[in-house]
Amino acid sequence: MGVVPRTTMKSKKEVRGATAVEFALVLPLFVLLLFGIIDFGWYFFVQHTVQFATREGTRLALVGGTLTDDEGNPLDRTASIIKKIKDSAETAIDPAELSISIFPVTESYSDPTGWENIQNAGNPGDYMRVRTRYTYRFLTPFIGGFFSEGRNVIQAAATYRNENFPE
Repeated sequence: MGVVPRTTMKSKKEVRGATAVEFALVLPLFVLLLFGIIDFGWYFFVQHTVQFATREGTRLALVGGTLTDDEGNPLDRTASIIKKIKDSAETAIDPAELSISIFPVTESYSDPTGWENIQNAGNPGDYMRVRTRYTYRFLTPFIGGFFSEGRNVIQAAATYRNENFPE
């Protein structure tokens, strides 16, 4: 009474072996999911940083503000806008890899499909647009395989009207 035949009991070795096989099957999926979360999290952080940097440059531009270079020499408005954008973006990316375009928006404006690095900060009262472009390289080759050459272009744009600042 209460005796279980040996044929129905599983040994601890058999259970350990099954656990190891299950772990081996689940581990690659878990690692892929983990690195996918990290990769896309970093991608969205970089995307937000590019948008933030573009807005910061726009805020400086619309009030006619200027900055100084590293040696204390005053910069013109266009160089100041570019410096502000690059300084704001350097927390997450290499500022040298940013493409920045600043140009006036007129009534006959149409957004070209090409990309031109135009730098023109405009005059008081002008409608202007700042566009920033960055090519993001995915950290995980598997995730990057879904994109052309493992890269994706992140762009941010801001349109503003220059205030009536003294020239």
